[in-house]
Amino acid sequence: MARRLPGADGSVSTKIALDGVGGQGVRLIAGVMGALLARMGKEVTVLFDYDSSVRGSMSDAFLIFDDRPIANPVVEEADIMLKLADKGHLRIHGRKVVADLGLDVPGAEQIPFASLGSQQFGKELFGNMIALGRILRLAQIEFDEDAIRESLPRRYVEENVAAIRFGYDLTDEEIARLAAAAPPSRFQMNTAATAATHERMISAGHGVAEREPLEG
Repeated sequence: MARRLPGADGSVSTKIALDGVGGQGVRLIAGVMGALLARMGKEVTVLFDYDSSVRGSMSDAFLIFDDRPIANPVVEEADIMLKLADKGHLRIHGRKVVADLGLDVPGAEQIPFASLGSQQFGKELFGNMIALGRILRLAQIEFDEDAIRESLPRRYVEENVAAIRFGYDLTDEEIARLAAAAPPSRFQMNTAATAATHERMISAGHGVAEREPLEG
């Protein structure tokens, strides 16, 4: 993914949108990535939009990073979009879209994240860390293992670092082969109805306000 030219003020912000449902680790991905970028000296904003009371309902996250302060944390068009479920409500455009295999997303790069998580690391939910690795690669973020370790929750650190590395190292040829060989797969989740209670949380600057409990 080529870097865009700097704006008039010299800044080159990258905007990322994550679309999924509760239980897939959307907030975990955004939280770890935000903490990692902050440790690397970037300006970061993270916004979460999710139904808080029912697992399996919508869960979205929006992340912007730049070398300069970010004036507006709202993502109206994403440079990179990750889609982990077809229940998400996002209607914004993504220049580069990556989707879990089996989702009907025209033009998207398809990767069987859940299947890879199970096959490579023993649990489907490690697929979210594989997805994080792919996003880091597409966003041209250096793989800094020490900073990654410091940004992860304490549980399953070794497995998560390995899963991030796995996603980071995927080539276009490997992705095409995996998509052709693997059956459609989804992250395991509760399919309960969308919650009535809707909660939005915003964190800006160098802090990441919340993380989910880690299950891969």
